[in-house]
Amino acid sequence: FEFLHRIVLTDIKPPIYHQLMADKGEQLNRWVLSELKNKVETIEGGFFDKFESYLTQPEYAVKEKKILKAAHYFATKWEFELLRDMNKSLYGVQETEEAINSQIVEYFDLAGVKALYGKENIKHFLDLVGQLRFQQRWARVTRIPETSVMGHMLIVAIFSYFATMQTNACESRIKHNFFGGLFHDLPEVLTRDIVSPVKNAVEGLGELLKEIERKQVEEKIFPLIPKHWQQEFRYYTENEFDSKIMCNGQIVILPPDEKPLAYNDDASQPIDGPLIRACDHFAAYIEAYLSLSQGVHSKHLTEAHQSLYKQYENENICGVDFGQLFDYFKIV
Repeated sequence: FEFLHRIVLTDIKPPIYHQLMADKGEQLNRWVLSELKNKVETIEGGFFDKFESYLTQPEYAVKEKKILKAAHYFATKWEFELLRDMNKSLYGVQETEEAINSQIVEYFDLAGVKALYGKENIKHFLDLVGQLRFQQRWARVTRIPETSVMGHMLIVAIFSYFATMQTNACESRIKHNFFGGLFHDLPEVLTRDIVSPVKNAVEGLGELLKEIERKQVEEKIFPLIPKHWQQEFRYYTENEFDSKIMCNGQIVILPPDEKPLAYNDDASQPIDGPLIRACDHFAAYIEAYLSLSQGVHSKHLTEAHQSLYKQYENENICGVDFGQLFDYFKIV
């Protein structure tokens, strides 16, 4: 909801944005809803009604709103610290730092805020993940707009969420498909983006790279996060495009011919790897489409767009008609 809200009110500097929201927040929220209603009201699960409640009812999702505000300030603090040492002499730098720190203090009653301030390993984990903000996708291809790995991961997570909402999924499936999409490229912070032609160039290379990724995650990422997080991260980053369930605390990979929707219950904690992979490919397809539609053409973009369309033109995955989605963004 916050993401969609900011898309509509994009490019407003934070201090101005907060002042506008303080003075005219109700009217701006209603305008955002009017702009997006015909685009999101057909999403299953009462999405638009929840969106409207989120923006118009102060008592709705109070804790979630507080956590998101704290996350905004932490992201701002992280970005500021990247720039601070190079801009110490600029006017207002000290005041900006003090303002950010004073805002974060307001959220110290949240356990996550205390953990971020008190545990160096988690800070290092966030620093590592933050590097994905600066890693570009399609690194050797000129594109408009450019896409960071982190931005791509968010879009795949959102697509996975919307697609899952169309399948009458249990709460656990919705959660795991979203976070599976959000973290599916996390190992790239250690290996960087290895393009498909390289992975497919030598037989067995893809499997070898996956094993290297797994070891890198175990050695470099897991020591930075609490032990009780590790199994869940393993669930999202290993065999990320397989259908899986949890059974007695262990990850069980389902056979390719077994329908994961048979485990549509919270106890099984299902995750639909093929659905996340389709959303990953759909995101890449749209990335190519956006550049091509802007007049920025290349052999790589054209071939990627055409091959992905052919791969999904008649595909229905986990109850979602991806053929129809891909057809919508086809370039004739």
